[in-house]
Amino acid sequence: MSQTPTDDDIKRLARQAGLDLPAEFMPELIEAYGHVRQMTARVRAARPRGDEPAHVFVASAFQKDKR
Repeated sequence: MSQTPTDDDIKRLARQAGLDLPAEFMPELIEAYGHVRQMTARVRAARPRGDEPAHVFVASAFQKDKR
């Protein structure tokens, strides 16, 4: 969705995501979605997978020696 979504688009996305929100929460969700779109627009997409810390974490490095 590259263009700015309408309120109906956001409501449809919420339904598709399984969110069953009361009508009084919809204006808040719509406002929040605008902030999320601004944040995701700032994230650089072209990063190698190795930059993600979860890909370099080695759990065994934190285990006690088993001698």
